[in-house]
Amino acid sequence: MTSFVLVHGAWHGSWCWKRVRSSLQSKGHDVFTPTLTGVAERSHLLSRDVNLETHIQMCSISSDGKNSPT
Repeated sequence: MTSFVLVHGAWHGSWCWKRVRSSLQSKGHDVFTPTLTGVAERSHLLSRDVNLETHIQMCSISSDGKNSPT
């Protein structure tokens, strides 16, 4: 099957993909829905060092299946 990394938009978190994630997983797909650093339940990690590159790196690590950030 296919692996998906679904990334939320502004003011959201991984929770916004709950129904889509469930639907894809029920069809046998691998789905990862990270909450980006600095927003939602990860807002405590926000700092001047968090930027677009941080989010790109997080999603890249997630999509290779080797490391899923928490």
